[in-house]
Amino acid sequence: MGIELFERAVSGGGQLLRAEIAPLGSNTDVVAALLLTLDLGRIAVTAEPAEQALKVEYLETADAAPGGLQDASEEEPWWRVLGSPIARAWSTASERGGPSGVCVQFRGDDQNPRVVSLVPRAGAIAIRLETPPA
Repeated sequence: MGIELFERAVSGGGQLLRAEIAPLGSNTDVVAALLLTLDLGRIAVTAEPAEQALKVEYLETADAAPGGLQDASEEEPWWRVLGSPIARAWSTASERGGPSGVCVQFRGDDQNPRVVSLVPRAGAIAIRLETPPA
C-alpha cells in the first residue's frame, strides 16, 4: 500500500509544506487524489477501486502528479497541519475486514498532535481528522 513512504518521511523528520486535492464535487472529505508536498519530496495518494486499497507513490517530477489538483491549505484538516512534521504513520483496517487505509500523525505526542486518516471508499479517498491514539 505504500505505508513505507510515510514511514520514511517520519524517520527523515519530513514537514508538510503543501496539500493538494482533486475534489469530487464540493465535498473535500472524499477526493479522487491527494498530493502532499514535504520538505523531503512529494507523495501522491490515489485509490485502487479493484483492490479497495490506497496507492501511495513518491513523485520525482511535477509531471507525474495526478490531474485536477487544487490547493487544500485552507481546507479541513490540512490547514491544521501545514508546517508540521510527520511524527508517526500506521496502516488501518476496519473491524469487518473492510478496506485498509493509513493514519498519519502530524506533530509529536507532546505537541498537540493531529491525526489524519486516509481510507479508500468506492474508488476515492475519504479524509478525516481523527483523535490521536492514547
